[in-house]
Amino acid sequence: MAPKRIAFLVFPRLTLLDLVGAYDALRRIATMSIDPAVTHRIVGTEPEIADETGLVVKPDSVYEDLAAFDLLYVPGGLGTRALMDDARLLDYLKTWGAERPLASVCTGALLLGRAGYLRGRRATTHHRAYELLRPLCREVVTDRRIVDEGRVVTAGGVASSLDLGLYLVEKFWGADARARIAAQMEYRGYSAV
Repeated sequence: MAPKRIAFLVFPRLTLLDLVGAYDALRRIATMSIDPAVTHRIVGTEPEIADETGLVVKPDSVYEDLAAFDLLYVPGGLGTRALMDDARLLDYLKTWGAERPLASVCTGALLLGRAGYLRGRRATTHHRAYELLRPLCREVVTDRRIVDEGRVVTAGGVASSLDLGLYLVEKFWGADARARIAAQMEYRGYSAV
């Protein structure tokens, strides 16, 4: 079943492109009338989030209850290292439960892994974080940009965020939706495939 409400997590020192790459593809589901009922929210760990370069993002909410969402997207960035031991964030992620789909790009996989979502699964992350990910999953995949383990999808480094967004579009809304969105993104100057 295709998600209707998508939550994008943001936290201090995230890599903004990790967020924006997939966000751009997924937000087009509604704006291009593929499924006008799809909505999204930016959920933060703080009222203002400074990315790893100091750019400030103001999320729609802080630690919003995840019960109403159908897909959770977790970006990566330098901030993931500190959050790997943040009890509040890990407990929050664990409220997602065992049924709904999750996606991460880059070192966002470290957070999914610490919350237990990669146990028994293959996963990928940024190449410099393979060793950090190794104890959190069954197998670290080093030769693919996207690893789909059913309800959990992980993607490699920052450049794979565009790929992941389009992959999720196809996974949930089909190949035609992906082709339409990819064509629109290319028209706007992205090099999405």
